[in-house]
Amino acid sequence: MRLRQWLQRRAGGYRPLSRRYALGVSSVTLSLLLLSGASEMYFGYRESLLRIEEVQDALAQGAAREIAAYLSSVETGLRNVAQMPWGRPGFDVAHRREEFYRLMQIVPAVTELQVVDTSGRELLFTSKKAPDRVNSQKVVEEPELARIGPEAGIRHGRTFFVDGYLPTLRMATFDGQDIIIATVDLRLLGDVVTRLRTSEAGLAYIVDSDGLLIAHPRATNALRRMDLSDSEPFKKARSRPVSTSSLFRGLATFDFEGRPVITTAAAVPGTGWTVFMEQPRSEALQPVWATLSRTLTLMITGLLAALVIGIAFARRMAAPIIALRNATASIAAGNLDAPLALERGDEIGALARDFNDMLSRLRDLYASLEAKVTERTAQLSEARDVLSARAEELTRLKDEADRANAAKTRFLAAASHDLRQPMHSISLLLGVLQARLDSPEHRALADKIQSSVATMENLFGNLLDISKLDAGAVQAHVENVDLGWLLRQVEQVWAPQAVEKGLSLRVRPCPLLVKGDAPLLARIVGNLVANAIRYTRQGGVLVGCRRRGNSVELQVWDSGPGIEPRYREAIFEEFFRIDAPGSGQEKGLGLGLSIVQRSAHILGYALRVDSRVGKGSVFSVTLPVAGEAMAPHGGPATATRPPLLAGRFIVVVDDDETNAQALVDALQAQQCHVVAAASCEEVLAALQQHLREPDLIVTDYQLGAGRDGFEVIERLRRHYDDDIAALIVTANTEAALAPRAQACGARLLHKPIGLQRLLEAMQESLPSPDGA
Repeated sequence: MRLRQWLQRRAGGYRPLSRRYALGVSSVTLSLLLLSGASEMYFGYRESLLRIEEVQDALAQGAAREIAAYLSSVETGLRNVAQMPWGRPGFDVAHRREEFYRLMQIVPAVTELQVVDTSGRELLFTSKKAPDRVNSQKVVEEPELARIGPEAGIRHGRTFFVDGYLPTLRMATFDGQDIIIATVDLRLLGDVVTRLRTSEAGLAYIVDSDGLLIAHPRATNALRRMDLSDSEPFKKARSRPVSTSSLFRGLATFDFEGRPVITTAAAVPGTGWTVFMEQPRSEALQPVWATLSRTLTLMITGLLAALVIGIAFARRMAAPIIALRNATASIAAGNLDAPLALERGDEIGALARDFNDMLSRLRDLYASLEAKVTERTAQLSEARDVLSARAEELTRLKDEADRANAAKTRFLAAASHDLRQPMHSISLLLGVLQARLDSPEHRALADKIQSSVATMENLFGNLLDISKLDAGAVQAHVENVDLGWLLRQVEQVWAPQAVEKGLSLRVRPCPLLVKGDAPLLARIVGNLVANAIRYTRQGGVLVGCRRRGNSVELQVWDSGPGIEPRYREAIFEEFFRIDAPGSGQEKGLGLGLSIVQRSAHILGYALRVDSRVGKGSVFSVTLPVAGEAMAPHGGPATATRPPLLAGRFIVVVDDDETNAQALVDALQAQQCHVVAAASCEEVLAALQQHLREPDLIVTDYQLGAGRDGFEVIERLRRHYDDDIAALIVTANTEAALAPRAQACGARLLHKPIGLQRLLEAMQESLPSPDGA
């Protein structure tokens, strides 16, 4: 029924076949002609543009060489005069003046010569036009020319115009005791650009290093002293290396009057000047317009021929096709007993016979269609019931998985906060304890405790961080990281574990700054070192860097059992562990390398692993270099460094009494004045006893009773009507905290954090004592 309606609609909108065939043949012909014409126009334009570029480039480079040779002759004369033994007997002021006159005769471009001392005071002046001056002590007009030494050679000054129209340049050189400055007439530049033409309308002009137009065939443009520093050709030329002679070719841009032109530029060696050649784009496109007119003529002729041929061909083909269409319309109406009566010996006749065979088979198929439809309907109904049951089962399983995932998320959030709090307390108390211990044995014991705490932090940190990385909750804070300092921290943390296993841990110094997030980068390196120590039975672990241009490759080598090729990708999956010989401790949790890969991906670092079974492995991370480290960081026990925060007034707000007291003890050891409280109300009450305004607020985020550290910062700042520096230390790892801290101008740190790092963060948050 639907097929019959469709055919009826098509019959109502039927167009004569002759018109359709004519349009089809014409369209194909026209498309071919358009493609041919477009390609001919394109290649004609490209060939014309290439010829123009080659001519412009040759002329521009020739002009640049001519100008460079012109300036070189002046420099040679100036250099020869500077090499005279001035100041010795027989080479006094009179002799110097004679040499200057001789130089102005030999090199006509030199119009004035000066001798100035190193402070820029004039000692001698000779000129072709003005009277000579001796020891006038006048300050030279370009003082920077007087600040050169023996190694500077010839230095060029700025381009300027004498009498408003003559382009002029000053050159300076050191003669052993004073500076000789020559004033050079550059009117030759106008002659050079006047001779240069690539076509009737083409021209050349010269621009100095500051974008000032110093030579142009049209004198009015040169007299206008046009500043072209913002023009597209000048910006493009300045973006190329100064050592390149041909700066660019074939740039499509606009001239001074806004007309489209094609421009080529060449550098004048040793000056910073640029020679520009330009030609109107209309001249370049003349061959293209000629090609276009020929193509249009061919297209019109071909279109007319295609219409005539299409109509004739359509009349021959239309009759049998219409008969076939009428037969299909009859079949669509339900009449399967009306064969197509068309007797021809060509392909149309074969089509008619095939159509009649199809009609016969269609009658047979139609007879069995109803039974097959009934059978298929029953099968589909049964399959639908099965799929419905499976869908209900999948929905139930999905709900269970969602509930389990939500429970895991709640557990990780609670574990993150509850575990980080005591870890932070332990880290602070250890820092205070280490500062108070005098016995080397006691300090060694404290160091071992610190190492164990770091190991414990690493274990539960891996479990918590892998979930945050997968959820996208970790955002990188990119800054300059001292790689040498970071490697020393890694050595301090992991050296005891290596010694305990009878291994050697060697860390090569690397005095570089790299772009990255310090905590994430420390996590990457720490996990790689921990993994190497865990799987290495004998030998040792080496951590070093290789400079690769603008990047550095941080590598961790080990002499462990190596990794088989089939495991090279699987080792970065979470909870994957290779069955290596040894205890379960050696096997680890299978999260370290997974965290390394995810952290490297967040920072955009390339991670690579190479390994030989039985020989060992090397993991490489490529880091972008930000510069050289100015000086190595001193350790926390450096005796010569004064306390970081001596004399500062610091407010501590933390509802955990252990954390608060540990931090108070540490700050008092730093000679700080400290006020500590468990809530905002308590600290405001305590501060009523103090006339001095606090220098820094250090607060926990979660303070109980629905209060938080941001409220403390806001109320204290409002109380003192001053933007007091603030630091928030929290065990909460929600991603929303960082934007809030940034909005209120407070620094955010996550527990646990070592005492020395916390003190350094406080120092960094405070303004300098002089108020800078």
